Amino acid sequence: MLRYFRINDPYRLLGLLFLLSLACLPLLIDLPAMTTQELKGMVLGEGMGAKVLYVELIDHTPPLMALTDGFLDFLFGRSLMGRHILGLLIILFQAAYFSILLINNKAYNESSYVPALIFGFLCCYSFDLLAITPELLASTLLLFALNNLFKEIEFRIERDSIVLNLGVCIGLASLFVFSYAIFLIGAVVMLTVYARATFRKIMLALFGFGLVHAGLAMFYYCYESLPDLWENFYLANLNLNSKNLVSWGSIFTLAIVPLSYFVFSLFMLTREARFTKYQSQLFQVIFWWMGIAVVQLWLAPERTPHSAITFVPPAAYFISHYLLLIRRKWIAEIMLWLFMGGLLSVNYLAYYHRLDRVSYAGLFPGPSKNGSLVVNKRIMIIGDDVALYSHNRMAGYFLDWDLSKKYFEQSDYYENLIRIHRSITQDMPDVIVDEKNMMGPILARIPAIQNEYRLENQMYWRKNQNVGQQRPTP
Repeated sequence: MLRYFRINDPYRLLGLLFLLSLACLPLLIDLPAMTTQELKGMVLGEGMGAKVLYVELIDHTPPLMALTDGFLDFLFGRSLMGRHILGLLIILFQAAYFSILLINNKAYNESSYVPALIFGFLCCYSFDLLAITPELLASTLLLFALNNLFKEIEFRIERDSIVLNLGVCIGLASLFVFSYAIFLIGAVVMLTVYARATFRKIMLALFGFGLVHAGLAMFYYCYESLPDLWENFYLANLNLNSKNLVSWGSIFTLAIVPLSYFVFSLFMLTREARFTKYQSQLFQVIFWWMGIAVVQLWLAPERTPHSAITFVPPAAYFISHYLLLIRRKWIAEIMLWLFMGGLLSVNYLAYYHRLDRVSYAGLFPGPSKNGSLVVNKRIMIIGDDVALYSHNRMAGYFLDWDLSKKYFEQSDYYENLIRIHRSITQDMPDVIVDEKNMMGPILARIPAIQNEYRLENQMYWRKNQNVGQQRPTP
C-alpha cells in the first residue's frame, strides 16, 4: 500500500478514491440519522430562495454557508445520501490538493501521494465528517490560504497577489466559520517571522480579508439592513460561550489512533529527520498552524468531532513524514495498516454504539412532543423545538430562537411588533407552535391575524386546517 502511493503519479488518486469509498461504504449504505446541524441547514436552505438572510431569516449561520445550504436544497432536497457522497468527494479533493501542495513546495525529500492517503483516512475518524458542514467547506479555503503562505515563504518576491489571495481566502473561510478569522492573525505573524514581510504586504493581507467583509457589508447596506447583519452575524458569532455537543472524552477516544501516531511522529521527526532550511521553515509553519487550530477550536461556538478538521492537514503532514522516514519497508507497511485499521475500527465501534466512552447523543435533535400532531405543515416555532422541522417546513422569519426571542419578549417595541406582523403576513404559517406562551398578547394587538387562527394545546392552527395527521412514511 505504502509503495503504491510513494510513486509520484496523479493516477494514484484513483486508488485513493477507491479506498475512501470502500472505507465509507457502511456509512453510505447504513445512513446515520440526521444531525441537528444538518436539519437546520436543510430548513435554512429551503428558505434562502425567497428570503433575505438575517432580515427575513433570523439565524446566525454565516452567509456563504447559508448560500451553500440553498444550493444543496436545490440539488438534493432533504436527501442525506447525495450530501454525504458530495462530502466524500470534497474530502478527496482536499486530500489530493494537500498532497500536490506539499509536492509543489518540496516539503519532503521525495514526491509522493502518501499525504493524500493519510489525509483522506484522517477524515474518517468520525462519521460526521462526511456531512456537508461549514467546517468542511471552510477548511478547503484554508488549504488555499496555506498554499499562498508557503509560496510567500519560499519565493519572497514582490508578487502582491500572493499575500492578497492569502487574505481573501481566509476572509472567505470566515464567511463559512467566523472563528476561522483567527487564522489571519496567525498568518500575519508567520509572514513576519518566516518571510520577513514588509508592512505593505501585511496590509495587503489585511486588505484582502477586509475586502471580503466589505463586499458583504455593501450588499446589506443596499438593503438598508446593516444593523441586522451586525447583530445576527457578527455579534452572534462573537459569542464566546462555547458548548460541547460531543464531550471532550468522546472526541479524544475517537482520535486516540491519530493522536498516538501524531505524538510519536513528532518525537521521531525531531530526532531523525534531516531538513533543508526551507523544509525546516515549513515544518515550523505547519506546527504553528496547528497551534492556531487549537485556539480556533476553543473559540468554536459548538464543538463536535468535525470541528477538529483543521487538525487534519498538520497531522497528515507529520504522520506522512514519519512513515516516509522509516527505512525498513515492511515496518512502514505494518505501521500504515495499523493506522488505517485502528482508525476505522474506533470509528465504526463508536458509530454502532460499541464504545461506551463515545456518545453522539448531543449531535441529534431530541424528540418533539408535538411530532405526532404536526406533520407536513408550514410551521412557525416560538421556541427551540428544532426536531419539529423533521417532517414540516419553516414559515415566518424566526429560526434561531436565541436571536428571535427578543422580538417576542420585547413586543412592546413597535419595530419588533412590525417584524412579527410581517413574518406572519408575508409567509403565513399553517401552525404557530407557541412553546413559550408568548403569542396571545401579540395576536391581541393584531386582530386581523388573530381572526385567522384558533388556539389548541399551545398551538395556533390556521382555520380550516386538520389538527391531526398520520406521520408520512420516510
